[in-house]
Amino acid sequence: MTRKPFTITLGVVLAGAALTACGPLKTGAAALVGNDRITVAKLNATVAEWSKELPKYPAAQQIAQQAQAQGQQVPFDPSSPQRSALYQLVDMRVWEEVARNGGVRVSGGQVDALIARNGGMATLDANVVAQGLPVRYSRDYAKSVLLRQAVLQRYGVTTATDQQSQQQALQQVAGSYQRAGRRLKLDVNPRYGSFDFQHMTLGPVCPTLSKPDSGTPSASGGTSCQV
Repeated sequence: MTRKPFTITLGVVLAGAALTACGPLKTGAAALVGNDRITVAKLNATVAEWSKELPKYPAAQQIAQQAQAQGQQVPFDPSSPQRSALYQLVDMRVWEEVARNGGVRVSGGQVDALIARNGGMATLDANVVAQGLPVRYSRDYAKSVLLRQAVLQRYGVTTATDQQSQQQALQQVAGSYQRAGRRLKLDVNPRYGSFDFQHMTLGPVCPTLSKPDSGTPSASGGTSCQV
């Protein structure tokens, strides 16, 4: 059975200088997002849980291949399960803040409806595993998809009638995303890269910052390392 990618992307890379969050992190933290502290231990446990579930979802690989054929990279960093999982955890939290600040809310019933019209929990779970997270995050992921859709609609991204209008709307979304990250005082441990708000992504691990236990440097897009 073919399962379609349960994803949403902005569709363009916004131009401009990269703006990254940086600062000292307490030992053992993979990232700080508002009052949430994603510890290295929690991140590693999440990846271990995902690794055990991966063989149970053969459709996840098919979803990743379909997404790649459409020009998307799924999971976020194929060379690093830790970076892929961390990116998803951080990104969902930032979008939640973007939506909260914009007065956008999503009900449990809306999440249920989204799941139902996209093939049910089996499809959602396979997509979440394809993204690099265990299935206990499935409903969180579905809620994040709905929040993003609502934010994009509010800013006119989905209703723009020409490319220029869409680009302007996307820039407004990027600005809201950047402000949300700043409000949350988002900070990522350099071993996993630094968060690039301008492009709304996790930048690559710079060789000068990486450590022996940091995992594989990213092959994904994002801001180039400044050395």
